[in-house]
Amino acid sequence: MAHAFRRREDGSLACRLDGEEKAIIAQVAQETADLIRADLGIEADAGVLRRAADSEDPLRRLEAEFAGRDAREPSDSAVKRLFPAASEDTELAAEYRRLGQQHLAEGKLADLRRVMAVLDAAGPDHSEVVLDEEDALVVLRALNDVRIVLADRLDLQRDGDFDTVRMLQQIGERVEGAAVEDDEHVSADIVIAVYELLSWLQESLLRALD
Repeated sequence: MAHAFRRREDGSLACRLDGEEKAIIAQVAQETADLIRADLGIEADAGVLRRAADSEDPLRRLEAEFAGRDAREPSDSAVKRLFPAASEDTELAAEYRRLGQQHLAEGKLADLRRVMAVLDAAGPDHSEVVLDEEDALVVLRALNDVRIVLADRLDLQRDGDFDTVRMLQQIGERVEGAAVEDDEHVSADIVIAVYELLSWLQESLLRALD
């Protein structure tokens, strides 16, 4: 069972997670990263383009600029939430995507990879997950991105929507015969449980940082 984050004497932040909780968080982080890459058409080595854009070689910078012109507009509803249009003007929004979407996506993917690395370093069993200040901010950003994806899958549009979804779920559990559920209902329950876990962890980490 997860234990809340706390500030340790050395300034680091730590919480305790069991093996299943770590595996679930790592899995949804990986699935979020895969979703971003697939929907935006980003290759695993997309960082090469970023390094080319920062190169002192003008030819490499030009190559990166032309590659960036093909920035793909998100088609998945969750990815649209992660990468919203910067303007209502279609042409201006496309220009913003060309100039900044790749860099923003690489940042989100790096955060998700870091979360998976931290969890992997903590081991597969019940143990402490320890973060320094920098990693804490990375984890907060990554948890927020994963929660955005899960919120989209639960069709949550506003903060209060989750309370309504949770209430309806609890009512359904009390209805006579509710033990017999279809696969879709069971799947929704799992997403709700993961969303609750990530929300609780994010709030716990924010409190520890404060």
